[in-house]
Amino acid sequence: MSRRIAIYGGSFDPFHLGHLVPVVRAQETFHFEAVYFVPAGSPPHKHAAPLTPVTHRLAMVAMATLPYERFYVSDDEVFASQPTYSVETVARFRARCPDATMFFILGSDSFSQIASWERWQELVDSVHLVVLHRAHMWGEDLERRVPRSLLARMREIEVFAEVEEPRELTIFLLNHEPFPISGTSIRGRQSRGLPIRELVPHEVHSYIEKYGLYAPGGGTEA
Repeated sequence: MSRRIAIYGGSFDPFHLGHLVPVVRAQETFHFEAVYFVPAGSPPHKHAAPLTPVTHRLAMVAMATLPYERFYVSDDEVFASQPTYSVETVARFRARCPDATMFFILGSDSFSQIASWERWQELVDSVHLVVLHRAHMWGEDLERRVPRSLLARMREIEVFAEVEEPRELTIFLLNHEPFPISGTSIRGRQSRGLPIRELVPHEVHSYIEKYGLYAPGGGTEA
């Protein structure tokens, strides 16, 4: 079996347990040699609200993943001045690791909107997908929203199942316990003075408190 590399991109604003725990489950199932978390510098789907400066988001991901031997943070998209596209990030990793089997991790909410992504067909034709279970988007609801051309590739698997080397491009739906939290809800709770300690890794909680992130009038400068 060739070595397996996974890429997980996102705004990570902030990085929370809904990001971390499902990827731990994916690692335990697929036995990735490395998982690269790629904070987006200027993600094309996030124009509605300004993001926390990327240096803060990069630091939070780096701190939260440090205890995990095979988890790494990548600055590939961090300082891009233009919107960054997943298909380009995957191509860069493929060029660096030409002998690896490449996987791209995303939430089922994002996968349900895959047809709106830039060059999405090129993306799904270049890498295996691992789709994480978001509580509000799974099963028939998810199938109705993705392009019909992808349905034949979709394969639901349970956590800890043995995943043999795929012979053709596959979309793995990882049926783990969903975490019903989001960055939006965490930012909202923090801004209202509600506790978020149980929703984020403790390193991230300490970082948010130290720099006053997401608080009304709090510090957001990098």
